[in-house]
Amino acid sequence: MRLMQTDAVWHRGQTLAAGQVAEFKVWSELIRQSTGGLHIFLPLRDRGIDGVVHRLQDGFYAPVQVKARTELTPAGQVHITVTESSLADDSALVVATLVDGDRLGSMVLVVDEATFRRLAAHDLVAGREYLTAAFEMRTNGRSRWAPYLVPRDRLAERFGSTGLKADEVGRDLERVSDRGVIGFLGEAEVIRRLAEAESLRLFRPFPDLETVEVLAQHAGSKRFLGLQVKTSGWDATTVENRVHLRRSSFRPAPSTYVSVLGWDRDRSSFADSCLLIPSLEVPELARVEGEWMVLELEPGAEHHRRLEQYRLPLVSLGRAVERLVQPPSP
Repeated sequence: MRLMQTDAVWHRGQTLAAGQVAEFKVWSELIRQSTGGLHIFLPLRDRGIDGVVHRLQDGFYAPVQVKARTELTPAGQVHITVTESSLADDSALVVATLVDGDRLGSMVLVVDEATFRRLAAHDLVAGREYLTAAFEMRTNGRSRWAPYLVPRDRLAERFGSTGLKADEVGRDLERVSDRGVIGFLGEAEVIRRLAEAESLRLFRPFPDLETVEVLAQHAGSKRFLGLQVKTSGWDATTVENRVHLRRSSFRPAPSTYVSVLGWDRDRSSFADSCLLIPSLEVPELARVEGEWMVLELEPGAEHHRRLEQYRLPLVSLGRAVERLVQPPSP
């Protein structure tokens, strides 16, 4: 095994940078191996999760913490140490490995936090509890970590993806478009409104190739809700407007909603109300025009035709999303 054959040498003070290198190498491997079947969401604020992996075939979300080391111990092991308090979601996955030169190590540890906590060595240092996993870079060892080690080139399989077919990749890439200034303003406004809800963790997809454009997770329930954001502009001469959704790339799911904002071009401001529509109900509400599903809006009027039941004050958008993902009542 070659170890760190690179011009750069990671020093003790560069631990955070080395960790970030490992994260992006993990994301890159997952996207490459799944040929787009796995999408990556990165946090807009660091609250303990390094990223969320979205499996497109069934809509499953997997929160992930990435841990890495840049060298082996003298015994030929990778030692991964974390604080006990950093493991806050038993179902989240810990992905741990060696950063070996310009790639990840040959083997990658993938284990849920509950199992990591159970199998790790526990140490108390200055009143803080630390958990350590020590594993060799092979699966045929006798280590208790061996069942959770996977070859680097089969990492995506651990997330339940073997790659999209060529025609499926093409359909997903059709999603990419220039949404323009108003579209970007709408996404930024939704993020701002959701950020007002303290219990929500927020993520954005990288790359932005799928239905969900903003992802929220409740810190308590760990439940996810994804939003596709649409912004409809109007002015004094054009009140009626439409929202178009591409049928081939639209993937409705119980955890996915469509948020529609109105933008007043004359006043350069958002309308006081918005729409929050379950994606599963969109096909029944929309009119089909070839490749597109079309929602007809009246953003400058009092009512949104058939969409009135989905209308809510824009100021309450964060609270509405928070209620949808909060823990169920006892």
